[in-house]
Amino acid sequence: MKKLVASMLVVAFFATGCTGSFSLTHKLYSWHRSQSDKWSDELCFLLVSITPVYSLAIFADAIIFNSIEFWTGKNPVDTASNTPSTRMVQNGKQKLMMSYNAKTDQVKVAMAGNHGIIFQRTPAGILAKNDKGQVLYSSIQNENGDVSVYDGQGKLVKNYPAGQIALLKEKYIQQ
Repeated sequence: MKKLVASMLVVAFFATGCTGSFSLTHKLYSWHRSQSDKWSDELCFLLVSITPVYSLAIFADAIIFNSIEFWTGKNPVDTASNTPSTRMVQNGKQKLMMSYNAKTDQVKVAMAGNHGIIFQRTPAGILAKNDKGQVLYSSIQNENGDVSVYDGQGKLVKNYPAGQIALLKEKYIQQ
């Protein structure tokens, strides 16, 4: 039995051919770095460094989770959480909060202290909704690449030709 388990571990390790995302190790690092102050952060760092927590996480990632990720395309540690990933951008005194929720595939953008706008991807395009879920705007890309923007009542606000969309992508996305 021991030889079978040992050989399975060796095969799993060498048969995958990729290093994987090491999601468990990243989550452990994020947890220990998320402490409220530098003293708590240092205490957590010492705790996870002295104990074999990081070694176990790296071993589990390398042998088990990354192998599963290679063969299935999904890492079981990466299950989408309800907690959105949030970033704050500041320009002078203005603060803008952006959060992404992987479970709902929504992006929320808000000025600090204000209600925000939620952007949601749909098969047809993008919806912009308020906090109450009311559609403020929607966009639809047609077969020739034009993008039409409609208000909450479904009235056409503006149509962007495919050429203009390509220029915007070139300017803002491919930096």
